[in-house]
Formats: sequence, C-alpha cells, structure tokens
Amino acid sequence: MSKQLLLDKKETRQTALLQRQAFSATKKTLAEQRMLKFLQSWDVFRQAETIHIFISKTDEPNTSPIIESAWESGKTVAVPCVVPDTFELFHSQLNTFKDLSPGALGVLEPSPEVRIAMNPESFDLVIIPGVAFDHLGGRLGYGKGYYDRFLEQTGAFRLALAFDFQVLVKVPTDKHDVPMNGILTESGIIEVNN
Repeated sequence: MSKQLLLDKKETRQTALLQRQAFSATKKTLAEQRMLKFLQSWDVFRQAETIHIFISKTDEPNTSPIIESAWESGKTVAVPCVVPDTFELFHSQLNTFKDLSPGALGVLEPSPEVRIAMNPESFDLVIIPGVAFDHLGGRLGYGKGYYDRFLEQTGAFRLALAFDFQVLVKVPTDKHDVPMNGILTESGIIEVNN
C-alpha cells in the first residue's frame, strides 16, 4: 500500500469519525428508525434466513433493533467475535442480548462459554460496519482488515450500515478491500453492481 493511500485513508477515517461523534442523539435515533423501516421492507432482508451482523458501538448505527427484528421474523442471527492476538473473527450464533460481554477489543460479543460456532458459508446477508463508503461499494473500515478477511469466506450479500454523511463520492481503497453490494442509510438502500 502506498504512503499516499495510507495518508488518504487516515485523513478520511479521522474526518468521518469526528462527524459521527458530532451527530446529535435525536438525529441519530430518527436515522436509525428510518434505516430499520427500509431494511424490513427490503426483499434481500425478508428472504434471508441467516444474517450476520455486528454489535454496534455507541456512535455507530444501533444494530439492536435490527437484531430484534430478525429474531421476530424467525431468522438465525450470527455476530462476530474477535479471536485474541489475531486479525481473525469467530462467528457465533446469538439468541439473546444477555449472552453479550466485552470482548478482546472492548466490543460486545457472546461470552466464550455460550458461543455457538457458525460457518460463514451459511450466511445469506452480512451487515457490515465501517467508517466511510462510496457509491461504487468502496468501504473504509477501521484499519485492521478483520472484515476483508471474513468477507472472502462468504458468498452472502454484503450490506454496509452507515449514516448519509458516511457515504462519500470516493473512499480510498486498495486491492485487498472487499467491496460492498449495497449500503443502507437513513435515505434508503443503495444497491451497487460490483
């Protein structure tokens, strides 16, 4: 990766994260409600039997209502767990929020004693976090490559979850960055033809 690309990624990441931190709680809640409505009426979500979704951090779009909606419609839900001292993810079924506790990076994940392993090949839809995205499906993550490694192991539809301001004209990417098939924001679902 070139020095310039690294700088571009760092700069874009800082700007987007600052915007996300500055997003008011009221606007955030309204945006999340709209996202959920768009997702619930979207065929890919309705038809998916098994979805993989991240457990959101405070300034990310809240994934709890999406998980609850998936459970209510009889879907199997899987979430990522960071494998300590690696850049790999373990995928566990999630049946209740009570099973969550802080993991290796401080993000909530199922406690080791209640994990139920799931194969990435079984996922129909993967809902993905990130810092910034573009209309071509480009994704700028947090910089560790966990999702790029994981997404190479699944044929699921790759849906980014982001606020409108996180969707840019172009995000800096390189050949290792796995593109998204779509982006869900408070304005709707942008499907991308990769």
